[in-house]
Amino acid sequence: MNGNVNMQFTQFDSFAAAALKKNLTKVNIAHEYGLSARDLRIIDLPSNGFPHILIRENTLLIHMFDLRLLVQADKVVLFEVNGIEDNITCRVFTHDLETKLHKAHALDKKVNDSFELRALDIALASVAATLEAEYLLVKQDVSKALKSLDQQMSDKEGALVYSALRGLLDISRKLARIEQRARLVRNAIQEVLNDDADMAQMYLTDKLRGKRHLVHEHQEVEYLLEAYFKANDAIAQEAASLVENIQRTEETIKSILDVRRNQIMMLEAKVEIAMLSLASATLVAGWYGMNVISYFEHSPWAFGVLVSGSLVGSALIWRFVIRRLRLIQRRTTRKE
Repeated sequence: MNGNVNMQFTQFDSFAAAALKKNLTKVNIAHEYGLSARDLRIIDLPSNGFPHILIRENTLLIHMFDLRLLVQADKVVLFEVNGIEDNITCRVFTHDLETKLHKAHALDKKVNDSFELRALDIALASVAATLEAEYLLVKQDVSKALKSLDQQMSDKEGALVYSALRGLLDISRKLARIEQRARLVRNAIQEVLNDDADMAQMYLTDKLRGKRHLVHEHQEVEYLLEAYFKANDAIAQEAASLVENIQRTEETIKSILDVRRNQIMMLEAKVEIAMLSLASATLVAGWYGMNVISYFEHSPWAFGVLVSGSLVGSALIWRFVIRRLRLIQRRTTRKE
């Protein structure tokens, strides 16, 4: 926020020739390029911040995550911010700027005409290309994760399924971040599209030549911004749709796992009931094996009676407890 803080930047001319890197204070930059010091108050923050496009009399100030630009009719200033590790958009912009302008000069095209719009076009294209590339990479990860999850569900490997679900959660967070960034860029473009005066002010080359555009004379800028508005909106919508698909998949898998857990619990309950019913037979065997006179020692029917009685008792206990368990299941199902 201090206006005396030095800022490092690289200046490109209309031939895409990079000048030497410079270090100037915010106050000096604002004075040299016709800005207010408050326009640059967040340009050097290491956080991505919120994308925005500021239109001034002779300058366009573009802030798109790690891409911080100052555009005039004949030059582009690229700010270098310390603390930002992910500067992919800056590298894409620099490459595209040099490639497209050199190619235009090789074909003897007039790149000085609306140079600021060419720079804006390349900047917005770099942001859209970066977001789209991130989305496509994450989409591939989603496809692989879903295929792996299908195989694990068919193999009934519970631990692997939970691991895959955690992987999908991480992917969902990446998609949510891409969606948020695409929406922020879309909203920044929408703000400019909603102001006809700002769009008319963006023709810096024509103003430098003494030809000012009226408020309604901004068709070229409007078409340019609309194209990238739709591109970023499409990325946001596709990312949101993929997130919803992942959430539905997670809910379905969790429901299947719940059914499996209920089946396992039922099996465990039935095993415990069987053990309870067999406990009656072991109890009779314990009584019969005691060292006391039972008067069955010499009876030829004693073994058959005891075994039959134990089996009948176990069967009755099994049937009674199973019926109670089924009754509880029905009541639980009705409540749900």
